[in-house]
Amino acid sequence: MGFIIDSENMYRKFNCLLKQKFFVDKSNIINDFNKLIDIDGSKNVCITKPRRFGKTSIAAMLTTYYSIGIDSHEIFDKLKVSKGKSSDETEKKKEIEQYRKFQGKYHTLYFDFSSELYKRNNLNDFLDSINKILKEDIKKIYPKSNILNNNEKDKIDNLIYNLQYLHIESKDIFIIIIDEWDYLISNNVFPPEEKVEYIRFLKGLIKDKGYLAFAYMTGISPIAKEFSQSTLNCFTEYSMLDDDEYYQYFGFTEQDVRDLCEKNKKINKNNKIEYKDLENWYNGYKAYNGEKIFNPWSVYHALANDKIKNYWNGTGRFDELVNIINFNILGVKDDILELIKGKKIEIEIEGFGTENNLNSSTNNKETNEKTIENEMKAELYSKMVTFGFLTYYDGKISIPNKELEEKFVKVLRKYKDLKYYYNMINNSEEMLKMTLKKNPEEICKILKNSHMEKIKPRDKMDHGNLKRVFEFAYFNARINYIVDEEVGKGKGIADFIFYPKDKNKAVIIIELKVNGSAKKALKQIHLKEYYHDLKNDGYKGNILLLGINLNTKNKSYSCIIEERDNKLEKISVNEYPESENEKKIDQPNSKNKRKTDQESDGIYKRLRSATKRKKMIKK
Repeated sequence: MGFIIDSENMYRKFNCLLKQKFFVDKSNIINDFNKLIDIDGSKNVCITKPRRFGKTSIAAMLTTYYSIGIDSHEIFDKLKVSKGKSSDETEKKKEIEQYRKFQGKYHTLYFDFSSELYKRNNLNDFLDSINKILKEDIKKIYPKSNILNNNEKDKIDNLIYNLQYLHIESKDIFIIIIDEWDYLISNNVFPPEEKVEYIRFLKGLIKDKGYLAFAYMTGISPIAKEFSQSTLNCFTEYSMLDDDEYYQYFGFTEQDVRDLCEKNKKINKNNKIEYKDLENWYNGYKAYNGEKIFNPWSVYHALANDKIKNYWNGTGRFDELVNIINFNILGVKDDILELIKGKKIEIEIEGFGTENNLNSSTNNKETNEKTIENEMKAELYSKMVTFGFLTYYDGKISIPNKELEEKFVKVLRKYKDLKYYYNMINNSEEMLKMTLKKNPEEICKILKNSHMEKIKPRDKMDHGNLKRVFEFAYFNARINYIVDEEVGKGKGIADFIFYPKDKNKAVIIIELKVNGSAKKALKQIHLKEYYHDLKNDGYKGNILLLGINLNTKNKSYSCIIEERDNKLEKISVNEYPESENEKKIDQPNSKNKRKTDQESDGIYKRLRSATKRKKMIKK
């Protein structure tokens, strides 16, 4: 018989995992951890990952493997851990020896610090309840222990003391596994002063304890994000921001997913899901070396249900993303819009060598304010990476995949000044459909209904801001097209070229005008030969040329669509309205329509400012 605190339950949980048809063997982490057993300075490991990334599954596996009271040979002798992982034969032999040596050797304590907290009035009550469970197990395993002598007056009776005393009595050493370490803190279960006491308890439980052979602690939030690292510095910590050791055990690697797809084909002859579908929806997290990491919860359910859809609600609540994004931080709103469009944003965030500049001395108030804003943004994006809402690689943040992109889009509808972007994205499938149907009237109607009604009297619309509108108007085109902006093609720079991923489909070229005419936009496409060399690039379908003009005076759009085959022979021309006025509308700076007008209030001013900042950074 062996310890303790829910070990049997974790054994049952791991057995259930083994029986799943899409089980992925992550047991080699045991080979890694066996090398740390009883090694001072290395034996305490904290690994934090987003929800549903396999943290508890790893905890269940470790408990099953190390516990004295569980005969796990039949289980693990079939898994990778039993065969060693090293490519070096000498090292592999040592791993196999350690596998046999440490299996079933330790009394193992598993703590879930999110379990049944609602029953407890305060931290002491919660810790006392754990101590009582410990003593019940001691009664079964060490019936003659003095810990059970309750007659002594002034006897110390707490979890840490009892473990220490038991170690002295029995000479046994233990393995401690802590799950959901941060739940108590992040969910504000107890008052702030008790959170500090809780950290002290963890430090007392783990730091420099002779009774401890190894400790594995996991949760969502890194230790440093909750409290100063110096208060709980007894762990070697690995997070979404910094993990070059254990990343392959949390989430599915590309090879894991490819193997699952092959397995799915064998057990489900009528399956509809291909690897590329899973990659598009659930891939996108990056390890330190750029290796792809998939959301395991979503991949599993997509395969089990034979259906690609958004499974994030099983991973984390939608309101969590709404609450975490602080749009009051200058620049965050523009950043989120750029991220939704699939862009990557370069930023240094904590965990990658960024130094805190808040205390640096300077007399420049503006510089100080800018530094504070940058620090706030870095802290926000660091948290979003930690929670799995963003990924960070090569100094850039991005939205990992289609599943998360949908969640970010839904955030837009929660804010008045962002809701029209949400509406445009929702209409973007119809926009593409009408484009492929060569229906300029419907295109103009969609633009009028989703965009023009939002323009306020003082808002300015120039060519740059019109382009921002079209990025969202054709948002979902990115599913089947590679959308390039400001493309150097032929003799000039096209506003948009949509290259179909299936090269047999139509290429779409769009040129925009403000207070000009749709025909002039089309004429520019021909004059600059934006369609040059498409056939030689392998595109076999027809070419759709769109000229679109915005008349800011009467708030209306006009559109002309010309279809040509890949030999550039004209097939059809459709125009709306048919009798478009060719007369040029006089405007300030009309000789240079792409110059930004004088700044004014409104949503376009903010967009323009964001564009300027990005250009300055590039310079």
